[in-house]
Amino acid sequence: MVMKLCIILFALALHVEVNGDNPDTFLEVPGMIVHDGYPQETYRVMTEDGYALTVHRIPHGRGVGNCTDCDKPVVVLDHGLFGSSSNWIFAGVNSALGYMLADRNYDVWMPNTRGNVYSTIYTPRRDPRTKEFWDFSWHEGGIYDMPATIDYILEKTGKKKIFYVGHSMGTTMFYVMMSQRPEYNDKVAAMVSLAPIAFVNHARIGLLSVFADHSSLVNSLLDLIGLTQLKPMSHMLSKIVTTLCFETPMISDVCQKLIISVFGFDLIGLNQTLIPVYFNNMFSGSSTKQIMHYAQIFKSGRFCQYDYGLIDNLIRYHSIHPPSYNISEVKIPVALFYADGDKFGDVIDVKKLYKKLPNVIKLFKVPYSGFSHQDFVTHKYIATLVNKPIIDIFESYT
Repeated sequence: MVMKLCIILFALALHVEVNGDNPDTFLEVPGMIVHDGYPQETYRVMTEDGYALTVHRIPHGRGVGNCTDCDKPVVVLDHGLFGSSSNWIFAGVNSALGYMLADRNYDVWMPNTRGNVYSTIYTPRRDPRTKEFWDFSWHEGGIYDMPATIDYILEKTGKKKIFYVGHSMGTTMFYVMMSQRPEYNDKVAAMVSLAPIAFVNHARIGLLSVFADHSSLVNSLLDLIGLTQLKPMSHMLSKIVTTLCFETPMISDVCQKLIISVFGFDLIGLNQTLIPVYFNNMFSGSSTKQIMHYAQIFKSGRFCQYDYGLIDNLIRYHSIHPPSYNISEVKIPVALFYADGDKFGDVIDVKKLYKKLPNVIKLFKVPYSGFSHQDFVTHKYIATLVNKPIIDIFESYT
């Protein structure tokens, strides 16, 4: 009971604004890219339902042999829940997938899904100060954000197809898009799923269990207090968490166990020098509905649309149950990367997905004991454990 309470309080803490922040304390994604010696470009993509999304681009690498204007393949990197485009670069030069791809002559595009710190933007149709703005889950990310971003990138680059890498929720949205808008199979050359998330009923995440077991109570509580979003972690709060969890001996052990339980790190494999960077960027904002949607499919064991309850389901879906996503519509080549230590993307659920996908070209287990969910973007050995195998797959198609 105490652990469940801690998890809830920790999640709610992400909603709290901490006064006294200096906005110049830490670099945002464009500044991080330039600081690391790479070119960067920033674009604004509009979705058909009125959201404005920020997309960051690394058009080429920094090596002497890296061409700046040649015809190069395009790769899209899409982040997970709570994440942002920073997830693909904050591991640093020689380790981050965004940089490694750029240095190998890929044109790298890194979208930001609606609701994170880079895509919480006022438009005439969408005001982030309203409850209606936050009425979305990863379903909308799949049917609106991802197609709009891919179409924009193809038009901007003149390419016919992209390569795609998704982590966690970035894989969920991809499967949603392909099942609901299968015409996008013609726009993707190959896809790599890192910690793939479609079926999650074997997940071992305390927060999901609490939300799933008490969904009615949680929904009522969220409605009562008007909590529709989890705000980005402020710079001050990230400093507090870093200090308590990694620099305070009497508290750090409990705090680190809580982080492992909720977010899935392998602390042994975490680059200790980059911990402040990770915590300043890992929690970039989300809607509470995204978490509730995961809690629903955790409980049901189905990969399906959002459950609004019997009456609203009948109105929306003409069925008392939300429809399942049709995984068989994902026709393009897919590689699944998983880890035995992943408590969110459990091996049993990954293999269930593997059996339903019609064109899996690789089922790859990360060869490192203890490798977990967030390690796909934070582990100090991701360059060799994860990124090199990804590049090898793409090279076989280019």
